[in-house]
Amino acid sequence: MTNTPPDAILFDLDDTLIDWWGSIQTCLGTFAPPEVTAALQNHCTTHLWHRNEQHGYVEQRDTWKLHEFRNEEWARALPDLHPDERKAHLATFSQRLSVNFFPDIVPTLNVLREKHRIAVLSNNPHVERERNRLGLNEWFETCMSAAHTTPKPHPNAFLDACEHLGVAPEKTWYVGDSIRADARGALAAGLTPIWVDRWNDNWHDRPNEVVRVPTVSAIAELLA
Repeated sequence: MTNTPPDAILFDLDDTLIDWWGSIQTCLGTFAPPEVTAALQNHCTTHLWHRNEQHGYVEQRDTWKLHEFRNEEWARALPDLHPDERKAHLATFSQRLSVNFFPDIVPTLNVLREKHRIAVLSNNPHVERERNRLGLNEWFETCMSAAHTTPKPHPNAFLDACEHLGVAPEKTWYVGDSIRADARGALAAGLTPIWVDRWNDNWHDRPNEVVRVPTVSAIAELLA
């Protein structure tokens, strides 16, 4: 990794800036019986967290599907729960869930925006909704959704974003939590991947070009 500061820093959104797992657990803790919470947690870690077939480490977490596809996923997770009871829990969940930033995000973005061009590139098709809900314009130059035909980890997702910003891929960092979509995708497109490893995943064959950080706040140290 070069000591030269990047021309721009792109950020993933879900599970990098905003905390789906923590937010869902907090929400469930306000109303759901322990057995319902446990079943949803088990379903998430078993079916929505995708593991490397050879080595077993988690390559991607789709925790957000417990919300965006809640009718389907809750039915799979809670097959023995009476439909009316499940419907009532889902209604409360939908009403109460608020997916918020990780604690380190706002202080870090406040520092980064002063000296660096920063933007969001996400596979989330609802980036515009999240931009308004979270006030992302306060920090980010632009917030982009990858084309549905070429989502991350497709190289074009990253290259299109670089073109939009007018920066060279080799002078751009990409910050994300997913090994599959973010780190490997950014590396294939020629960007510098900054992999946020909050879960201490055992990615033992991580390429040297992928920079591991335990939190987003550690990026400020890389730039110091």
